[in-house]
Amino acid sequence: MTDLTFVHLTDLHILSSEEEEFRGVRTAEKLRRIFALIRNMEIRPDFFVLSGDLVNEGQREEYETLSGLLDELREFGAPMVIGLGNHDCRVYFRQIVLGEESVDEAERYYHSSIINGLRVIMLDSKVPGEVQGELDSQQLSWLETELRKPAPQGTLIAVHHPPVYSTIEPLNEHRLRNPQGLSSAISGHDVHAVLSGHIHYAHITGFAGTLSVTTPATAFSLDPGIRGEVCPTNGWGFTLGSLRNGQLYVNPLLMYSQTALP
Repeated sequence: MTDLTFVHLTDLHILSSEEEEFRGVRTAEKLRRIFALIRNMEIRPDFFVLSGDLVNEGQREEYETLSGLLDELREFGAPMVIGLGNHDCRVYFRQIVLGEESVDEAERYYHSSIINGLRVIMLDSKVPGEVQGELDSQQLSWLETELRKPAPQGTLIAVHHPPVYSTIEPLNEHRLRNPQGLSSAISGHDVHAVLSGHIHYAHITGFAGTLSVTTPATAFSLDPGIRGEVCPTNGWGFTLGSLRNGQLYVNPLLMYSQTALP
C-alpha cells in the first residue's frame, strides 16, 4: 500500500490580530513556527487535519486573521481537513473560511473525504455555550452510513472533544459526553484512530478497538505531570502521523517549557 503522511494541528486559538496575546503568547506566531518546522522536514505531508478551536472567542475578526494563516498552510499544496471546537463560531467559519452564506449556528459541520485511498472523517462535537462536547444522533447515523462505504486504506476519524477520560482529572468534565455513541458507530470498521484535541496535551490510549490520539495544542500546553489541577505552560506541538503498509504510526512533536502561564 502507498505510504501516507499527515499533520494534525489543533487548538490554534487565533486572535483578532497577530500581535495580540492570549495567556502571554502570540498564538499566530506559535503556528508560524510550526509551519517553518514542517517546511524543514524531509517528509512532505499528504494532508493536514485541523480539529477545532481554530480561534479563541469565535469573533469575525479572528476568522479573518485565521484565513490569512490558512492561506500560508495552503502553500504546502496538500488538502486541509478542518473541524470546529467549542471556541469556534460555525456561522463566521462558514462565511469567512468557506465562503458560504451561513446564518445558522446550530448547523453542524461534519464531512468525509478520500485522500489517496484513506477515508478521513471530521465530526462536529461543538455544543453552543458549553465546554463539553456531544455528537448528535443525526451525525452518528450519518457516520454509520459513511463507514459502510468502501475505503481501500481504512478510515481516520477526527473530532474536537476526546472520547476518553483524561489523566488531568479536572479535564474529565470536558470530554465527549456520549462516547458510547461513537464507539457503537465505529465498531467492526477499519478505523485506524480517533484524533482529537481540546485538552492541550498529548494523550494516547485505547478506545473502541482502536486508538484515541489527542494532539497537543499549537497555542499552549497543559502540564500532564500535574494530576489534580490544570497548569498551563508555554509549550506547543502537533502530531505527525504516518500510514505504512496499512498500519498507523503517530508521533507527537513537542516544544515544551516548564514556564507557567497566567
